[in-house]
Amino acid sequence: MDDVSYKEHQDKTTFENRWLAGVMKNDIQQGIYVAASGGQFLGRANRGWPDPDPKEILQALRKSLSDYRALGAQRKLSANLDAAQDKLKWEQDAFKKPAKTLDLRISSRGYAFSGMSAFDQRHPMYFHVDRLWFKPSEWRKWLPQNLTVGSKTQVAGPAKTRIVLLSHMQAGSSAWWEEHIRGGQMSSQVTAVTGDQVSLRISATYDMKADSEWSLDTYQGNLLAFATYDKKKDEMVGFELAMLGTHTVGKMMSNLHVGNPTQRIGAFATINPAADADDRMIPQSWKWGYTLAWGRSQ
Repeated sequence: MDDVSYKEHQDKTTFENRWLAGVMKNDIQQGIYVAASGGQFLGRANRGWPDPDPKEILQALRKSLSDYRALGAQRKLSANLDAAQDKLKWEQDAFKKPAKTLDLRISSRGYAFSGMSAFDQRHPMYFHVDRLWFKPSEWRKWLPQNLTVGSKTQVAGPAKTRIVLLSHMQAGSSAWWEEHIRGGQMSSQVTAVTGDQVSLRISATYDMKADSEWSLDTYQGNLLAFATYDKKKDEMVGFELAMLGTHTVGKMMSNLHVGNPTQRIGAFATINPAADADDRMIPQSWKWGYTLAWGRSQ
């Protein structure tokens, strides 16, 4: 959870919230912090801005570790905690992905642009990793009606739009809405059938222009993906996606951007290798792109 979510959480009495408020002196902020379970604040390890300084960070962590050891027995929390009573409850806790959801890990990274600075998260030194999910009713839109070589279908809905509406194709997040997709199309074609496995080639173009109070950005890009659908398992067993496009920031913000507003950026996605019973990571924009209602239907 981010700092804003903690600050805005309605439950101020749960132990987790009271513990954080005590450690952070009610000033929860983004950063790297060190604290003992007993509630002692041991330091902030952020060093160097905008370029992190690994030597200074390591020195700060060593200082915090030394202070931690010096605390003795009081560094340990004496209370026995109960997750049901002492942990903050979040809407996401009740969320479960629909069965056979296509769970992708997607990463994006920008190319160099004139006037760039490490202050701007569009800088090539940064890369962005997230989740991109499609439930069965969505990814089935990539399947032509006849699963024979050469069969083709035009694709609409979340299978086409989610990747751009949730800003997976750019550095940072813009306020994209359906009406901002001004042009482009997506198609899927069967390229091979081997036993129960159907190979698909998915291609798309995007032409976007936002014109809202929150965004004036534009984006033009191309997507190419190769997927394998298993008829017997009735699920996607293979998926690789690449995307390349040009993103232009419509309104440069002094606290976010430096240099040329236009940048080329690439994205790549594969089936999430960490998807197992212990994997609880949800997409960054879960609240806007998925939600509890999304998870309760196929």
